[in-house]
Amino acid sequence: MISCQGPANSFISSLLPVIFLMVTTVLPLIIPPSGTWKSILEFVGDPAILLLLAIGIATYTLGIRTGKSLKAVMDIYGEAVKDIAMILLIIAGAGALKEVFLDSGVSRDIANVLQTWPVHPLVLGWLIAAIIRICLGSATVAGLTTAGIILPLMTRSHVNPNLMVLSVGAGSLMFSHVNDGGFWLFKEYFNLSIKDTLRSWSIMESLVALIGLGGVLFLSLLLNNQERRNLYF
Repeated sequence: MISCQGPANSFISSLLPVIFLMVTTVLPLIIPPSGTWKSILEFVGDPAILLLLAIGIATYTLGIRTGKSLKAVMDIYGEAVKDIAMILLIIAGAGALKEVFLDSGVSRDIANVLQTWPVHPLVLGWLIAAIIRICLGSATVAGLTTAGIILPLMTRSHVNPNLMVLSVGAGSLMFSHVNDGGFWLFKEYFNLSIKDTLRSWSIMESLVALIGLGGVLFLSLLLNNQERRNLYF
């Protein structure tokens, strides 16, 4: 029998949110839900509910079951909240700023202006995503906004959609800085200064974006050469 204080218990308890998320995602594909079952699954599948269930189970398996009192477990939670409170505050502020930009239409205005630039579609997709990312700080917003803007251009230019996805994904990682929640998360966890975070995290993200663009253009060149050979022969 596995000890309640063993590494397996710790490992499984820490992975509970991922396990729950996988189950609630895969289960509807196996058994299509309907009626009350569908409502229950949607409720349990909500990320906030999943985390609440996971922390409740972890409170028992890693706390009460190991002999700790409920007060001792709550004291541990209190100390943990103190350590991450500033990180959560900064991330929430960055998220609020992102929502202001998103709801005001700034991201779409930027993308519409960039769409008129006479550059290769793959480079344009990367550039739109990169500039929105730098302005708003959210890779998700940059990717989704660029996808909506670049779609009409793709249909006209017959660009390989797989390469465009890679290009937009690479551009959405460009130069994470002070308006990105991930920037502050990295800074606080590793106890770095803003300068050091810019020199490490931001440069690393920029290199990923630039190298990604280079890889996409190289793949595009290979595909074009292959298509020319097929036409020739």
